[in-house]
Amino acid sequence: MRTKPVILVAGLLLTIGFVTLIMFSLHQKASWVTAYKPPRYPAIHPVEPQSVLKPTDKQHKSVPESEEMHWAKHNAIAARFDTRVRFWGKVVDQVGIPLGGVKIVASVTTLRMIKTANGYREYEILKATTHTDGTFMFDGAEGMYLDIDALGKDGYVLPSAYQFGMSCVNGAKYRYRYRSIGNQDKVFTPNSFSPEIFHLWKLIKPEPLEIGGDTPGRKGPKFKVGDPPRPLRTISIMVSDVGTVQAPQWEVTISALEANGGVVMAKPSDIFMFEAPESGYTHSLKFRYRQEGADESLNDSGAAIRFFVRSNNGHWYSAREYDFYSPNEDGIVSTKMSFWLNPSGSRNLEHDGAHPLPQPSL
Repeated sequence: MRTKPVILVAGLLLTIGFVTLIMFSLHQKASWVTAYKPPRYPAIHPVEPQSVLKPTDKQHKSVPESEEMHWAKHNAIAARFDTRVRFWGKVVDQVGIPLGGVKIVASVTTLRMIKTANGYREYEILKATTHTDGTFMFDGAEGMYLDIDALGKDGYVLPSAYQFGMSCVNGAKYRYRYRSIGNQDKVFTPNSFSPEIFHLWKLIKPEPLEIGGDTPGRKGPKFKVGDPPRPLRTISIMVSDVGTVQAPQWEVTISALEANGGVVMAKPSDIFMFEAPESGYTHSLKFRYRQEGADESLNDSGAAIRFFVRSNNGHWYSAREYDFYSPNEDGIVSTKMSFWLNPSGSRNLEHDGAHPLPQPSL
């Protein structure tokens, strides 16, 4: 019965050998893991995008449309709305004598974009100087309308409303439309045999004046049709409805507020209103106007009234210009207004809006 111990010893020896083999294998694996080092590769540096995208002769690249190409395509379409702009003009003084050497600057507006040294713009600048007979001409430009942006000569001034327009205040402006989209606006027809006439006043002795309104050439006071007279410093104004449904019409009444004051209409030929009349003043004056030409929503110029005022016991003289518009649905009448006043007692109302003298204290 010795076989059992022998079997036990053999099993023990087999177990010890198996364990020893496993331990040896684990040791070898650990040594390999510890000793392993990854291979070294060349360093990879970031590449500049420009060098990657830089095209070669054999590469195809989608090039973005340049600004010049963009406006060229735009102008090809916009040019359809342009027309040739030709203009003949003549400049005279307050008594009608032609003036040479007057410098004129104009601009022709278009839907095209015109390239200049400072970028693109939608207008072209034109310049001219009058001949000895006072005439000048513009030709060669194409666009939709022409504006006279500056017109002057040393010692001369424009009518008051245009003085403020030329000095970048929202005043009157010489504008001539050559093309109307949809025929919505009246188109100007130039005529070399009948040039447009511009007037300049030769200053003799300008005096310090009070020049104003809300702002010259901008919105004036508003009136409600049927309201009592509204006092405005030395005058009052009232608007009445004197028309019918079929033929709307309104009447404006302007009255002096002072017993010794008065108002008088300016003559149509008196473009400048630079000298107040000596006589002819009355307590009030009236004028009527219709819808035509007075619709503010259509950018109409309004119904104009121009008059002089004598006030402060006859010691103040002033000139006033109003543009009245047709009432809105609430019966409100909008206006544009400007005035210039001499408080010295002189009827002289000469002034230069671009170079005003010190204003008097009233």
